[in-house]
Amino acid sequence: MKGRLTEKALIGCAVIFILGCTVGLAFTECRAQEAPVSTFGEGKVTVRFYTDYFCQPCSNMEPGIEPILTELVRNRTIKLTFVDTPFTRYSSVYARYFLYALNEKKTLDNALLARRCLFEAARQRIVDAQKLEAFLNEKKVCFRPYDVKPVFNTLSGYLKQDEIDRTPTCVIEMNGKTYKHAGSSDITAALEKLKRNKSPQ
Repeated sequence: MKGRLTEKALIGCAVIFILGCTVGLAFTECRAQEAPVSTFGEGKVTVRFYTDYFCQPCSNMEPGIEPILTELVRNRTIKLTFVDTPFTRYSSVYARYFLYALNEKKTLDNALLARRCLFEAARQRIVDAQKLEAFLNEKKVCFRPYDVKPVFNTLSGYLKQDEIDRTPTCVIEMNGKTYKHAGSSDITAALEKLKRNKSPQ
């Protein structure tokens, strides 16, 4: 698990996240209400999942919890939001391409495919936007650029609201209560409890 960030560093990360949307490709026009947000499912339990593609514990954990997340979404247990967290230098670039992929095809399966490929690209230390595009094309991940600033603003609000200072972190809201879990083992255990219709506490 990544170390804690100071408040100053956290604010800096949020700024990087917002500014990251202005770098790289020219964007197509898209009104805020049309922007695809990285949320899936119709469950009464809200789950916000905070990760950084360059975070090794995140990279190690996500393949193992994909089946759990898929089951919880498809059983209408949870409403899941992926919040790409800008704790490293190139995180905002990767976050943009994740949203671009959802803009092309907003399904949970496509989101998980895009995330798997982005984690793989981060492990290979691909940091150039053109090389990242080539990598995603090779992996058959389609993407359609657009103005992601409204979505980034929303996700930055989640970061502040949930006081995220490390990755991976999972915030679960149910029955009027909020539970915050950090680290692979705690997150996995909390999601497993949701599968059994138990409180994640």
